[in-house]
Amino acid sequence: MKKLLLTAIGAAFLGLNAQTGYYQVPGASTGNPGSLNSDAEYPPGGGLATGWTTVVSGPQSQTWSAAQNIPFNFKFNGSAVTQYKIGSTGIVTFDVGSSAACPAASPAALPSASIPNQSVVIWGVDAKLSGDYVVTKTFGTAPNRQHWIMYASCTEANLLNGWAYMSIVLEEGTNNIHIVDQRSNCVNGQSACSNKTKLTVGVQIDGSTAVSVNGSPNYAMMATNDPTTVDNVYYTFSPGTLVDNDLSVVSVNMEEFLKNTSAPFAIKFSAKNTGGKTITSINATYSLNGGNEVTEDISGLNLASGSSSELTFPTKWTPSALGKYTIAVKINSVNTISDTMGKNTGSVDVSVLDKWIKRKILNEIYTSSTCPPCAPGNANYQVVIDGRTDHSTIKYQVYFPGTGDPYCTQESRDRMNYYAINSVPRMEIDGGWDENANSFTTGLYDQYQSKPSFIEISGTAINTWKNTITANIKLTPAADIASNNLKLFAVITEGTTYMNKKSNGETQFEDVMKKMMPNSTGMALSGLTKDVAVDKTLSWTFNGNYRLPLDGTSAQHINHATENSVETWDDLKVVVFVQDATTKEVLQSETFVVAMASTESVENNVLVYPNPSNNMFHINSDVLRGEVAQVRVTNLAGQVVYESTMSNGKAEISTVDWTSGMYMVTVKSNAVNFTTKMMVRH
Repeated sequence: MKKLLLTAIGAAFLGLNAQTGYYQVPGASTGNPGSLNSDAEYPPGGGLATGWTTVVSGPQSQTWSAAQNIPFNFKFNGSAVTQYKIGSTGIVTFDVGSSAACPAASPAALPSASIPNQSVVIWGVDAKLSGDYVVTKTFGTAPNRQHWIMYASCTEANLLNGWAYMSIVLEEGTNNIHIVDQRSNCVNGQSACSNKTKLTVGVQIDGSTAVSVNGSPNYAMMATNDPTTVDNVYYTFSPGTLVDNDLSVVSVNMEEFLKNTSAPFAIKFSAKNTGGKTITSINATYSLNGGNEVTEDISGLNLASGSSSELTFPTKWTPSALGKYTIAVKINSVNTISDTMGKNTGSVDVSVLDKWIKRKILNEIYTSSTCPPCAPGNANYQVVIDGRTDHSTIKYQVYFPGTGDPYCTQESRDRMNYYAINSVPRMEIDGGWDENANSFTTGLYDQYQSKPSFIEISGTAINTWKNTITANIKLTPAADIASNNLKLFAVITEGTTYMNKKSNGETQFEDVMKKMMPNSTGMALSGLTKDVAVDKTLSWTFNGNYRLPLDGTSAQHINHATENSVETWDDLKVVVFVQDATTKEVLQSETFVVAMASTESVENNVLVYPNPSNNMFHINSDVLRGEVAQVRVTNLAGQVVYESTMSNGKAEISTVDWTSGMYMVTVKSNAVNFTTKMMVRH
C-alpha cells in the first residue's frame, strides 16, 4: 500500500510517521527563505540580476538538462547527493543516472510513477516556449548557503499567454528543501485574466513515499505579478519527523532607529508554530549585545500549528546610553518542553539616537511620450503629490515603446539598468518600492516619508556664465553611518518640457532629467560621522546649442560634449540624494532651484521679459546689435503665432490677442540660436 503524505497549510498532517524522510513545516511562510535572495524576478536579458546561470532555455519539450553540481555538501533523505538534473516541466531529480523520460506538463498526485525517485517537483511549469528559462544561483556564505533553481517566466497551461516564476531551493547545513511561489500572471491574448495555476508541488522520495503541498495537483499560485519578493510565499520540507512542540523565530520586530526620549521600548518578535501541537506558553530570553539577559514566560497563547503571531516580552528595555545595540531573542521552551528544534533564535541591530532629520523621499519615475499607460501614471503621480512637499522628483524619459522619448539619454539607460527597469510606467521610491506609477498612493508616500533620516542636505545651486550649473552641497549626519557603499548624486532636471511630445497624448512633461553631475555613477562617499559636516561641489557645463532628437534611440541621444536638450534656462532644478549603492536605499534627498547669475540668458546674452507676460513682452540682446535676427513664436501645437525680424538687438511683441498659455520663443542669427519658454497670462 502506497504511503501518500498530504500536507495541509496551517492544518494537521496526514500519515506522517517515522518511516518518512521529510515533513513539511506547517503553514506557508512569507517572503524568501532566510531573506538571502532579494533579486527581482525577471528573465535573463530582461532585468534579471547578475550572477544567475541559464541552464535551460526554451523552447524545450520534456527534456532533461545535463547534470548540475551542488555547490556545497547536501543530503537528500539522509544520503549525500552531489548533482541534480533539471526537467523542463518542473522536475528536479537527484537520481541523475535515471533513464526515466521527463514527464509531460500534466501534473498528478504524488507519489507518481512518472516522477523519478529522489525528486522535488513544481510539476506543471513548462519551459516549452521561447522566453522560458530555468536559471540557478547560489546565495549567502558557508556554512549557510542556499542554491536556487528558478523556473523563470515559464509557461503554465492555465495561465494561457502568461507566465510563472517558482523556485526549488537547497539549503546548506539544514538539508532543508524550500519551494518558493514567486510570481504569476494570467494573460489571454493581450488582456489580463483571472485563471490560476494547477500544479503539483512537493517532494517524492520513491514510488511509494511523497510529501505534497495542500492543493496538489491543483496548486494555485499565491504570488501576483509583482517582480519583488514582497508577495512571495514558500514551503519548507525538513528531514525527519514533525515534533509536537516547536516555535521558530521569524524576525525581531524593532525599529532600526530609536529615539532615546521614547524609552522604555517593548521587545517584540514574530514567531511561527512549526510543531504539531497548539502552543499555549513559551519561555524566552532577550539579550543586549551578548549580555544583559532577560528571561521570561509568555503565557496565555493559543497559537495553532502552522500559524504565526507577534509576541511581546513583559519587561520593557531602557537603554543605558546612546549607540548601537544587538537585540537577540531565544526560545527556551514551548509548552514547558525544551525547544531544540528549528530556528529558535533571532536578532536585530538597532541604534539609539538623540535626534534625526525629517525625510524628503526620492521619487524616480520612468516614463515615455510614446507610452500610452504612462499618461495616466504621470497624472496619478501628480494627484498624489499635490499639496505635498516632502519629496524630490526625477523623471527619466526612456527609449521604448517604439522608438521612445526624444529626451532619453545614456544616463537614463544607466539608471534603468541599475534598477533592472524593463517596463514603463515604472517608479522607485527611495530605491525600495519598485512598481507601476499607476499604483502609487498617498499611503505609500506617507509610509516612506515617515521613516526617519539621519542626513541633512543643505546648499545652493546656481547657473553661472556659459550655462555652468554648480551645486554646493553640505551633508550633516545626525548619526554615525559606517557604510562605505554610499554615493552622492546630483541630477539636473527641467521643470516642464514641451518639445518631446509624441504619441501618448501628453503635451508637457515635468521634472525631466537633463544631466547627472558629473555622470550616472555618482560621487563616492566614505563613512559619515555624527555632526561632522561634509562639503561637496558638483558642476556641469552645458555645451553647444539646443537640439531636439528625433526619438529615443541610441543614435539620437544628446552628445553632452557638444549639445544639449534644455528648452529654457530659467526652469532648472538640481535634485541631490545620498544612496547606498549596494542596497539601493536612498537615505535622503533635497531639491534646489537653480538660481540665475543674472537676468540675462547666460548662454546667449538674450533677455526675454517680462515672463509671464500680460499684453507685451520684449527681447533685448547686446550681441545682436548690428545684426538681423529671425524671431519666431509658436504655441504648444507647433503653430506659428508670430514671425518677424529684429534689428539693433531689440524687439517688442504684443500678446494682447494671444490665448493664455505657454509659447516657445526662438531667436536665430549667425551668432545666436536661442529658444526659451514664455508664459502668457491675461
